[in-house]
Amino acid sequence: MRKKILLVSALCLAGPISAHAQKYTADCDSLNIMLMSMNDDLDINANWRSESSGSSKYKTVSVGDSSHSADPSFSISCPNFNANYDGKVLKIKADSYKGIIDHLYKQLNRGVDLYNYRWYTDPKLKTDFKVDKYSFDLDRLLLTDGYIKIPEGSSMGNDQSFIASTAAISYKINGGELKPLLLNKSVANYSSDFKASKTIDLYHKNPDIGRKGFGVERIFIDKENGVLEIYKQYVFPPK
Repeated sequence: MRKKILLVSALCLAGPISAHAQKYTADCDSLNIMLMSMNDDLDINANWRSESSGSSKYKTVSVGDSSHSADPSFSISCPNFNANYDGKVLKIKADSYKGIIDHLYKQLNRGVDLYNYRWYTDPKLKTDFKVDKYSFDLDRLLLTDGYIKIPEGSSMGNDQSFIASTAAISYKINGGELKPLLLNKSVANYSSDFKASKTIDLYHKNPDIGRKGFGVERIFIDKENGVLEIYKQYVFPPK
């Protein structure tokens, strides 16, 4: 029985098992996992360089949501890195958490939008494009406005007026008690907890998701064992 339990635990850490997820052999050195907020959803993609057949030139292979296929799922295995995506949940396992960060595509930062709302001030002419968002920086482990840290121990001001007062972020450290990070538009002091932790479980809810805008509802990080899980949908835990 103990062997069966250990086997199940190992499979859970490796990522979601999907009978339909296509397995890819990627160039692990150039592999990037991309978390891209597009028009109406978070696109999760993987891309890497591939040498063209019979040529010294390279092409980029891209799989995931950006492929616009009926099944965007993928499963990628490298010597020290595994990524599995089933269209709703991304699970990554590496030899270290830094090994995960190194494979996340770096634009301005390595963050994932908890909430993102895009619109035109004039939708008919499609002019004056706007974006409201708040994000979690997966590298620095900070709540940001997508670019810079949102100050801890403060209430959100006019720059974050778009955030619903009922939006909330809570977290667990090392499987402990549930603590508030964002509540009633006030940000708690949390970063010292995150720096000292082995695991971080971040839960998010926003009533505007699905009505105007989209987002991510759970992020799980195991720094000690090199695990990252991102859930587009997840039931916010009770107090």
